[in-house]
Amino acid sequence: MPENITIKNESVSVTVSPSAGASLRSIKVNKNGNSYELLAGGDTKHDPTVLPHGEGSFVMAPWVNRIRDGKLRTPEGIYELPMNAPPHAIHGLERDREWTVKSVTENTLELEIILADPWPYAGKVEYSLSLEGSSFHQTMRLIADENESRPFPGSLGWHPWFNPSLGSDLVTAQADVKGQWELKDIATASGKLEVTDITTRLQNGTKFAIREVDGCFLMNPGGGAVISWPELTMTMTGSEEITHFMFYSPEGALCVEPQTCTVDAARLADDGFDDTGHVLVDRDNPLIASTTWSFE
Repeated sequence: MPENITIKNESVSVTVSPSAGASLRSIKVNKNGNSYELLAGGDTKHDPTVLPHGEGSFVMAPWVNRIRDGKLRTPEGIYELPMNAPPHAIHGLERDREWTVKSVTENTLELEIILADPWPYAGKVEYSLSLEGSSFHQTMRLIADENESRPFPGSLGWHPWFNPSLGSDLVTAQADVKGQWELKDIATASGKLEVTDITTRLQNGTKFAIREVDGCFLMNPGGGAVISWPELTMTMTGSEEITHFMFYSPEGALCVEPQTCTVDAARLADDGFDDTGHVLVDRDNPLIASTTWSFE
């Protein structure tokens, strides 16, 4: 029977649903004798087979964000992907599938999933989670199968829905962002990178109103984000492959999403735009991306 898995130490506990897309269902942080739930829906009962929309945190693989009209640009031509959010194919294919548990200890978890139709390339994603002190480490590896001779576009990311309040005031977000990619015509990437008002606000720290932001931001090299509630502060850093963050402020959550590229990066790169984060994966070059969330 499907079940949730909780890894924990004296500072943090994380609950994961391998059968619901390897989603995170709860992150509880202990501080000064109190326990704080960071994820929306984290204090509810978790069906191990379903992640409700707007709760927890899901992985994005083998692509992040939106691909306009489901047209995946590849070295050998265009592949058609199903549009699960017309007119886009959105957030990859692995957030609704069952992942295989490879190993589990008190404070570590290793998961894996084999890529399948409608993704046109053979490979797998490995997902490692671990707790060390007051830090939560996550690594994903997008790996081409040894029999896959074709390089393919790939990207990885995380889509957490954080609670906008832990009991008192609203959360503040600050990030080392360089610019914001323009999204127009139903959230379609235009290729224009600009310093917007929200870029400047994020650089200095800001609170977001409901539905005020839904944008993709290029990070400065080595940049991260700091999410601050009055009760505690979370610092989000990443490996050099984490080049972008998405910020989204729906009702009941703040989404702060570390990821390896911008929206529809393969198309933009193919059209000659720089700094998209677009990469090709092959048998000798997996895409490996890590993010660390530290609490104080």
